[in-house]
This record gives sequence, structure tokens and C-alpha cells, in this order.
Amino acid sequence: MAKKLLIVANWKMNPGTQGEASSLAREVAKGTGAVQGVEVVLCPPFSFLGVVCEEKGQLKLGAQDCAAEQKGAFTGEVSPSQLKGMGCSYVILGHSERKNLLGETLGQIAAKLQAALQAGLIPVLCVGEKKRGERKDVVRQAGAALQGIAKTNVSRLVLVYEPEWAISSRKGAVLATPEEVGKAVEALRELLSTRFGKEAHGIPILYGGSADSRNIQGFLQEGNVQGALVGAASLRGAEFVRLVKNALLV
Repeated sequence: MAKKLLIVANWKMNPGTQGEASSLAREVAKGTGAVQGVEVVLCPPFSFLGVVCEEKGQLKLGAQDCAAEQKGAFTGEVSPSQLKGMGCSYVILGHSERKNLLGETLGQIAAKLQAALQAGLIPVLCVGEKKRGERKDVVRQAGAALQGIAKTNVSRLVLVYEPEWAISSRKGAVLATPEEVGKAVEALRELLSTRFGKEAHGIPILYGGSADSRNIQGFLQEGNVQGALVGAASLRGAEFVRLVKNALLV
């Protein structure tokens, strides 16, 4: 398992201005920078990577997506090697919003994952079912996205269990229980062990369905995750700092 907790802030298409992004990054860095036992990653929109990098202090920088190519005539795309050059260590791949709203396929995600690893980034791979309890679909997605990944790259992978039905921005969302998360994590662990053997034990699995400062401890304790991918709560500096500190109380 991971040696320390991993908390990833996914700002999505927020905040509205460069100044707000700089202020939020500064607040989080001040509140969590000296905290031991957790790695905090800030993933702002592409347009704010520069200012967040300047303000992040000891925190890590990540992106919300990348292209499957390192360079070339791909209008509007950002390559993983460019992200690496801007100071990114992580990149989120396969988020449900990209699959549902932009039609991103598992094949495209697999290609992006390979490109991210080639560039030296740590991919944060999101998988999750549309309907509650369909854990076979979670395993299917993970298996397809990880197709062709060598055992030598296993130590540089992060998985996120992201049940789509529990995401707060989705209409009718309901919070997953720690028990449900634990069962999904168990299924993913079985897949990883079958695919990669003992090397798979070190792959962190995070929870990505409306985590906040009040429920993070339950997901860590009973859900058997090693951290969280945080959406809405990461946009409120004080709340996100509380989430990080509460996670360390487990």
C-alpha cells in the first residue's frame, strides 16, 4: 500500500480568474504545506498551471487531462511532456465527465496513460460505474485502460474509484457508503494482483465521489482507500485544509 496518503484536488473549470486561482493555491499551501504523512496535489485548469506552480510551495502540481501524443499538429491539445515541463508531477485521466460529456473512450484513455508514463508523469486513472453496485463495470474499465502497462510502471500508477452515481455535480447523486467503496476497492485489488502480481500492492486507490472533511475518515477507515480525489470541496480553501488534516487523524 502507499506509504503516505494522497489527496488530489480537482478544480475542474474553476475558479474564474487567475487571481482567484493564485489565492486558493496560496491558502492551501499555507494550511497544508507543513503537514506530514500526506501528499497533496493541486490540479487546476491548464490556464492556471503557471500561477499555481508559483504558489504551491511543497505541494505537487497536476493537470486534469493530457493528449496521447507528445507533440505535433493537434490543435487545442496539451502534451504530457509539456505538462512535465511546466512542473506537473501528476495528471488525471479518464474522469467520468470527460467520458460522458466529451465521449472519451477507454482506448483513448489507455493511449493517454501510456503517453503520460512515457513523459514521466504519474497518471491518476479514474474508473467507476454509472449505476450503483455494478462493480463488474468498474473492473472492466480498469482492465481496458491498463492494457499493455508493464510491471516496471506499476509503482507510478494511481487508481481512483469514482462512482458516477455519487458525484455531487450529478443530478440525483447519493453518497456512497464506506462499505460500498470497500467492496469496489477489493474488486480492483483483485484485478491488479492478477494483472501485476505482488508489484500491485503499492498502487494507491483513492475515492472520488464527493469526499469532504466530514466523511473522509470513514472512507479511509472502512473503504480501505489510500486517499481521495476531491472536487467541490477542493475549491473552498479552509474546507480542503480541514479535509487533509482530518484524513491524518485516521
